[in-house]
Amino acid sequence: MRHLFNVRAEVLRLAGDIAHGTATYNWRKVDTVVDPAVGVPGEIQCRIDLAFQRPGKDQPQPVVAGRAPDRIGVMFYDTACTIKAGDRIRCITGPVTGTFDIRAVPDPAQGFADAHHMEVQVIEVAQRLPGVFPGVDMEARI
Repeated sequence: MRHLFNVRAEVLRLAGDIAHGTATYNWRKVDTVVDPAVGVPGEIQCRIDLAFQRPGKDQPQPVVAGRAPDRIGVMFYDTACTIKAGDRIRCITGPVTGTFDIRAVPDPAQGFADAHHMEVQVIEVAQRLPGVFPGVDMEARI
């Protein structure tokens, strides 16, 4: 199935620090997740399908008003990668762009003898536009 993995992504995990007595939390690249084919710590090859939801398994898309709906789909990746619920995936290359939350525990897809690949539902994270001050009209930018 690896020949279908068309997205290269980095795995991010929330890490806390104490700076001047104040707790701060930032998303950091996870060095313990290593895809055997990529060989770069914190990066994996995967497939993100935003047009597919597993019936009876994935959470339905909530109804939202006044904004664009979140992109929800399923991510497929290799069983050697230890991704956890609460991690984020930031797409580096491939046809899918964006940052996605993993809110559920990844499920193994069973083959004849062992797990064939891993599957998990991903939900796009609302991102601010870089270099744009909040409240500025986008049409006024040059």
